[in-house]
Amino acid sequence: MLVRVDGIGDALACTPLIAALRDAGHSVSAVLTTRNAEIFAPRTFERVHVLERIPWPKHGYTQQTWEPALADAKVAHYDIALVASEEPQAYTFARLAGIPQRVGFHNGWQKPFKSWWARRELTAAIDRPAAQPSRPRHEVETLFQLGRGLHSEQYPTKERNRLRSLILEQEIEPSGAQVVQVTSKWLSPKRTPEVVRAWLGKLGAHGWSGLCARSEQELGKELGERAALQMRYCDSVVDWKNVIAGAAHLLTPDTGAAHVAGMVGVRCTDLFETRNYEAQVRQWAPWATVCTIAEFPDAG
Repeated sequence: MLVRVDGIGDALACTPLIAALRDAGHSVSAVLTTRNAEIFAPRTFERVHVLERIPWPKHGYTQQTWEPALADAKVAHYDIALVASEEPQAYTFARLAGIPQRVGFHNGWQKPFKSWWARRELTAAIDRPAAQPSRPRHEVETLFQLGRGLHSEQYPTKERNRLRSLILEQEIEPSGAQVVQVTSKWLSPKRTPEVVRAWLGKLGAHGWSGLCARSEQELGKELGERAALQMRYCDSVVDWKNVIAGAAHLLTPDTGAAHVAGMVGVRCTDLFETRNYEAQVRQWAPWATVCTIAEFPDAG
């Protein structure tokens, strides 16, 4: 059982690990969240236990989803839990599910009390620095360590077909579209709506279209439609990832969309903030696609 109760990009970073485990003959299930549960194809996991996060700034998961998910996990009688998360509840879930082998991360002396607690929840712990090093490993490589001894692959795969089949329910016909993800990450104190609309307007003039989740439709109208982009609003994660999978090129701030492109093999331009730029790129660049990495353009 893989436990990944975080965002979409975090979950997608597990894809090469999932591919290695499945191809080694393991039956793989997952604990995911209402936010990321649909990012994988239905056939990827034997079972999916879904938790709903309590809205920020509170922590934890709703009782209405925690209790039935935990009950289902207990009934499944898993042999091994791979806890690919920093969330304390992810470790607790694996222990309460009665899984005899539990592998996860600890932070050593950088967070001694949390590390002591994590080791008590786990049967095997892998050291993961709490403070971001200047030259971090890619997140995919870090998570791939959880599967040591469970498969024979030395390095996480970048084979497009192996990864794409775990994300998409069916093959998507290429649309040839050049798509820009319209999201709140475009905005910052220096990047005002007026500045962003000017950039998006230039893209629209060159044939780019906009992509936005239905939940961010107001932002899509403010930034995309007012910049004369032809916008597409997606009602589900499945619809959203399929649009990306059919695109010829995706332009996006560093969000889950970049990691969808990275795992399904769509050309991508991924924009990172200037702060900790090199370290962020090393850890979170799209994994297995032709990708241009850049800082956000100067707001001036």
